[in-house]
Amino acid sequence: MTIQINPREIAAEALVTILKEEGYNTTVLQKILRQNGAMSKKDRAFVTELVNGCLRNLYYIDFVINNVSKLKTEKMKPWILAVLRTAVYQFFFMNVPENALCNEAVNLVKKRGLSKLAGFTNGVLRNIIRQKDTIVLPQEKENPLQYLSLKYSHPQWLLKMWLHDKDYDFVKALCKQNNVSPDVTIAVNTLLTTKESLKKELEQEGIWVKEGYHYDMALHLSKTSDMGKMNAFKQGKFHVQDESSITAVTVLAPKENDVILDMCAAPGGKSFLMAEKMQNKGRIYCCDIHEHKLELLQEGAKRLGISIIDTKLQNGSIYQPQFQYFFDKVLVDAPCSGLGLMRKKPDIRLKKNGNDIDSLVILQRQILHQAAKYVKKGGVLVYSTCTLCKKENEKNIEWFLQENQNYQTEDITPFLPNTIQSETKKMGYITLYPHIHYTDGFFICRLKRKE
Repeated sequence: MTIQINPREIAAEALVTILKEEGYNTTVLQKILRQNGAMSKKDRAFVTELVNGCLRNLYYIDFVINNVSKLKTEKMKPWILAVLRTAVYQFFFMNVPENALCNEAVNLVKKRGLSKLAGFTNGVLRNIIRQKDTIVLPQEKENPLQYLSLKYSHPQWLLKMWLHDKDYDFVKALCKQNNVSPDVTIAVNTLLTTKESLKKELEQEGIWVKEGYHYDMALHLSKTSDMGKMNAFKQGKFHVQDESSITAVTVLAPKENDVILDMCAAPGGKSFLMAEKMQNKGRIYCCDIHEHKLELLQEGAKRLGISIIDTKLQNGSIYQPQFQYFFDKVLVDAPCSGLGLMRKKPDIRLKKNGNDIDSLVILQRQILHQAAKYVKKGGVLVYSTCTLCKKENEKNIEWFLQENQNYQTEDITPFLPNTIQSETKKMGYITLYPHIHYTDGFFICRLKRKE
């Protein structure tokens, strides 16, 4: 007997968990797809697209619903709202036939014992379908901020922050790219295989493989299912890593027999790439405040055949005397607001309000303050974040250089591929943007300790 699993129901459940119960989209999706393992590959892809698509376009979807419904979204029951949101996304972005859409939504409402609200659900959706051409956004020229916020579902506080530093067209292109579902990017484990060999193996498994935009050891995958089940993954031939993270390691420039400290190491991708670049010769100390994450990091290193990693449960903001002047290179990939990851984690835009940035800056500076003491004379400190926020990026570097006169920024042009262009490379830092570099949004700065 085959188990009947309705992917639309699974998607609505995931949406409720993410938005109502403060779950993260990646963990909630992983868990719910694992619990419904009998679903076909096609249905799994449908659920993922539906959930992430709703999160990427939530402001727009709610604007549409509120245009036709007397009862506004904030007053609706979570299940009704999730069903409506997924239906609206399917209608506007997935071209699902109108009747199928309404019938499915009504059935999902009834199935949850909410039959009294089936008529309401049907009515809202029928009105949206009828009035789709009359539901118009605010005029872009008259209300650019409101237009951008609704069209691309970005909070106004964030748009104001970006528009303070960049022109309107730049911010619009960034928002647009943030709403494009990215490929999965992997780094080839050059200790165990070659890019050509891995590419061939993955293609034989029916996975679409593209070359990296900037790096020879990077591959972009689509049509993938569960990574953990892939033979090449089990055999340690690659790890998942965006080209922005690869850039951070490239700027650090690890080499054989270096002794390196990765101060905020989990989940470990950068440490793994360092070890591969070092030919598994030298030492990498990986610190983090979460024991379970360090255990996963150790498992990852073992899978990849890496033996030069030592893990340490350690708060980066607390001074470690045994680390004083001990390291050739130190990487501070700092805890941050994550505003560069919206392509992959679309719920970030819904859960941040900008209020936590100041406390993050304090933590980032505490970690940098300690990191400065651990680098040997002539050694290198790289600071990176996965956010697009000047307070967390450039302003922290300005502060650091004032506090640490024995450091200077170093031109990073020699370390970067020609495909990565930036006006600030010579000044020692770079900001990567999704719409320009086709990576996550990322900031990287190379600081050298004077001899």
